[in-house]
This record gives sequence, structure tokens and C-alpha cells, in this order.
Amino acid sequence: MEFVIENRHLKVTVKDKGAEITSVIAKKTGIEYIWQADEKVWNRHAPILFPFVGRLKDDTFRHNDKTYTMGQHGFARDSKFSVHERLTDSITFILAPNGDFKDVYPFLFELQLTYQLFESQLSISYKVKNLDANKMYFSIGGHPGFNVPLTEGETFEDYYIKMTPETSRQRLFLDGPYLATDKTVEVEQNKFPLQRDLFLNDAIIFKTPEPTTVTLASDKSEHGVTMSYKDFEYLGIWTKPQEDATYVCLEPWCGLADRSDSDGELERKTAIQSLEPGNKRYYVHRVDFF
Repeated sequence: MEFVIENRHLKVTVKDKGAEITSVIAKKTGIEYIWQADEKVWNRHAPILFPFVGRLKDDTFRHNDKTYTMGQHGFARDSKFSVHERLTDSITFILAPNGDFKDVYPFLFELQLTYQLFESQLSISYKVKNLDANKMYFSIGGHPGFNVPLTEGETFEDYYIKMTPETSRQRLFLDGPYLATDKTVEVEQNKFPLQRDLFLNDAIIFKTPEPTTVTLASDKSEHGVTMSYKDFEYLGIWTKPQEDATYVCLEPWCGLADRSDSDGELERKTAIQSLEPGNKRYYVHRVDFF
């Protein structure tokens, strides 16, 4: 089922499966900002990544001497959320624990997603609550895909990524589906043009310990998106390198794929988050559409 929130600037559609945004349309221009999930290219729009970001080594992890199996990016993106609260310009979804999750994830939890409009900005808030009697381990992240180009007469290569503040950042690399072991570089460049060959080895990953803003835009038009956050430790930038992949994902993450030398123990997983029993944690990122 799909739900619409809107104001005088934007109309946003979100579905209960995965609490996933499926459309963001600017009312003044009619521009659709969200990738429309072409089955032949990439069949998602903006999945929520939980309780893992990326792929587990051999799709498994261990906790308390028990082995669990889970696919890439976890189960939230394919789970049905319930609507907790719905207003004209905001909606909140909740994913509560059930017996099916216990077979693949050994913690009781509640995951809450809130989408709220402020003029031409969409705020996406995540709340993770540990309902378990034990310390909970998890990762979380966003994965919105934005159409590129956004207007007629532009090409993919007309667009650029710009990150602020202007500072050097640590770039991490993937080794196949896994995080490469001890392979990082310091990158001084804060603005770079989009090129297909940037994504031949999957996502570009930066460590972002400070509040970060990333803009996807073109010098040939006035339209683009700007994402800002302070609660996420990493940024993934991804698309498929093929010509018909006319989108770019800007992905704020708290968590990473397993390292290629991972031993599979959940407590030692790279960039893993943890919550004590009864505690909760909030994460927010915001997207301005222009």
C-alpha cells in the first residue's frame, strides 16, 4: 500500500513495504526526483538498510555460538511496516519484532521511520529501540536513488558530486562485495564530475565523521538534491556503470559490509552499532530538492 504526504512544494509517496520512498515530485516543475525502479536495471527506489549495511561474509554471522544467515542489507527493505501516525505532511512507520526475525536476527527491537516535509526539504528520521534483554548489535542506513539527469537536454556526465565541508576524507574500497582489508586513501578532492567508470568497482565510500552535506547537481540546470546529516559515519555513492542506469544513490550509513578477512563474529563486525537493553538511538538525514 502507498501513502502520500505533501505540502505546497513537494508530493512524496511512500509504501509500507520497506517504508520505502517511491516518488518525490516537485509541484512547481513536475520533476520526479526518485528513480522509478526499472526492473531491468535496479528494481528499488530508496531502500532502508537494517539490521546490516552491505553484505555479510558468506551471508552469515555468529552470535553466542549460533550461526545466522542473512542477505545483503538486511531484511527491513523487504518487510511490511505498520503506519503509526499519519498527517498531511508527515508519516511514521514502525517495524516491530516477530517470530520470523528471530530465525535470522537474535534480538528484539523496534525500528521507526518518520518522513516529514519542511518546505522543499524532506527529513528522514530513524529510531532504533532495543527491546531485548541483551545488548543489541546492528547497522543502519539509507539508500535513496535520485534520477540523473533530472531535466531534458542533460546527460549523466553533466552532473557532479560536491561534499562539504571542504576537507580531506578517508576513502574505503570494496574487494568484490566485501570491504577491502587495510586499503584506504586520503582524498583531498571535494567535487568530482560523474563518470561511469567511477562505479566499475561498485560504491564509492567515504568516512564522514563530521556533519556532512553532499550535493548532486549540474551546471546546466538549476535542479538537483542536497543531502545533509550529522548522525552517520559513512557515505556511499553508487550506481551501476551501465548507460541505462540513470540514477545515483547517496547513502548515509552507520555500518559497513564485512571485511574480506572477517571472522563472522557479530561483536567484532566493522563499524557495528550497539544498544544496551531498553535504550534507543536516533539518526536523521535531510534532503533538499531544488
